[in-house]
Amino acid sequence: MSKEINSEEIKKEIESNFKQYFGKDGEPMSVYQYKGHNILNLDMASSALSKLHTVKIRPDDVLMLSYPAAGSHWVFEIVNMILTGNNERVPLIKEDMLLDCAPGEMLDSSKSPRFLNSHLPPKLLPPELLKDHKIIFLNRNPKAMLVSNYRHIQDISLLDYKGDLPSYFDLWIEGEVPYGDYFKYVQEIYALCKDNPNARIITYEEMKADMSKAVSRVAKFLGKTISDQLTEGIVSMCSFDKMKSEKKMTDSYLPKDLIGEGGTVYHSDLDCFDLEDERLRLRDFKDRLPSRHIASILLVRVSISLESPSIEAEEVCEQAQADRDDG
Repeated sequence: MSKEINSEEIKKEIESNFKQYFGKDGEPMSVYQYKGHNILNLDMASSALSKLHTVKIRPDDVLMLSYPAAGSHWVFEIVNMILTGNNERVPLIKEDMLLDCAPGEMLDSSKSPRFLNSHLPPKLLPPELLKDHKIIFLNRNPKAMLVSNYRHIQDISLLDYKGDLPSYFDLWIEGEVPYGDYFKYVQEIYALCKDNPNARIITYEEMKADMSKAVSRVAKFLGKTISDQLTEGIVSMCSFDKMKSEKKMTDSYLPKDLIGEGGTVYHSDLDCFDLEDERLRLRDFKDRLPSRHIASILLVRVSISLESPSIEAEEVCEQAQADRDDG
C-alpha cells in the first residue's frame, strides 16, 4: 500500500533544502530545491508545490509551459480570450492560475475552462495534466528572456537579489537561478511536446511579428472557431500599449528598452558583455539540445541587434512542429 502524501512534510522538505549561489559580484541568489530542481525562495512557492498533488484536474483544462519571462503574462490574456470566445478580460491574472505559486483553493474555485500555467519541469507536474490535455509551450529568444527575468527577479522584494546583470548572466547560464537550467528545461519540454499531438510549440517572436496569424493558429490548435472580428478584437485588447495602459503588463515583463519596433532586442546594460565570449558560452550548450531546430531557436542571432528574429523563429518553429507531426 502506497504511503499517503503529506503536504506539510513536503513543505518542510522543500524549505529545509535552502541553497545560495554567489555571482562574481558576491551577491547571493537564494532558492529552495525540490527533487533536485530550483524553485522560488518564497513561502507561497513551497506551499503551492507541497499541495500540488491535491489540485483537481478537469477534462477541459489547458496548460501553458514556459521558462520565466518568456511572455506568459501576455499569452495568458490572449488564450483566455480564445477560450471564452470574447475579447473581454478574465477577472484573473496569470499568477492566479500559476501551479507553482497559486493556492489550491484559488485553482479549485476558478471557472472552467481553466488556462493553467507553470514554469516547472514535467516531472514535478500532476501526471494526469500531461495526458490528454492541450499543452502550449511558449519559448522566447534566450537573451531577451534572461534580461526580462533579471528585472523581474529584482522587482520581487522578498527575493532580495541585488546582483548586477553580468553576474546574473553567469548564474543563469549555469542554471543557478530559480527554475534552474533553461537548456535542460527546454530539452525536457521539447521531449514532452515532440510525440504529443496535444502539444503546440509557439514563440514570443512569432506572436509579436503577426499576432492575428498567431491567434488563429492557437485557436485552431485548441479546437476553437473564432471570427475575423473576434481575432481583431483580441489583437487590439492584447496589444502591448493597451495592456500597459491597463496595468496588465509592467515594465519588468516588457521593458521599453528591451523590445523595439520590428522585434529588435537590445539593452544598454548588455554592452558590458564580451559578445564573442558570450556566443562561445552559449554554443557550449549546443550538444545538450535535442535537435538542430531547437538549437536554432536558442541560438538565433545572439548578437544584441536581432535583424529578423520573428521570421527565423517562426520558420524554425514550423519545421520543428512538422518534424513532430511526421515522426
